[in-house]
Amino acid sequence: MKTLPRLLAGAVAWVGICGAAAAFDRKDEDIDCAHPGTTMESDLCASDVAAAADAELNTVYAQARRQLRSPARGGNCSYCGDAEQELVLAQRAWVQLRDHDCNAVYALNSDGTARNGAQMRCLTTLARDRTRQLREFYELL
Repeated sequence: MKTLPRLLAGAVAWVGICGAAAAFDRKDEDIDCAHPGTTMESDLCASDVAAAADAELNTVYAQARRQLRSPARGGNCSYCGDAEQELVLAQRAWVQLRDHDCNAVYALNSDGTARNGAQMRCLTTLARDRTRQLREFYELL
């Protein structure tokens, strides 16, 4: 996915470098994500959750593409190549929709301190929804 809104880009880079478990371990920073004490702590924790949802989405998306490359049960799928290309196009379009939706949420909240958290909740919600859709559409566990 090429573009990620503001805070998620840093969170995803952090997850990529340190692993998903490390992104949620903010004890070294003296941050309790169950009870964040400041807006910044809340934003950092929300970005961790959004990054985890995005990582899960990327995993499920890759599963769907693999499934289209090699149909289950040794079956024949003469249109799977076309289906995979359509899935790639759909995912690219979905990324743009997600980014615009969540940037609108950010803009709506731009006058207050809730803007980053609102954007992270939007990113999390949309990633989880898309993950659920892909699991259902491609019958993935």
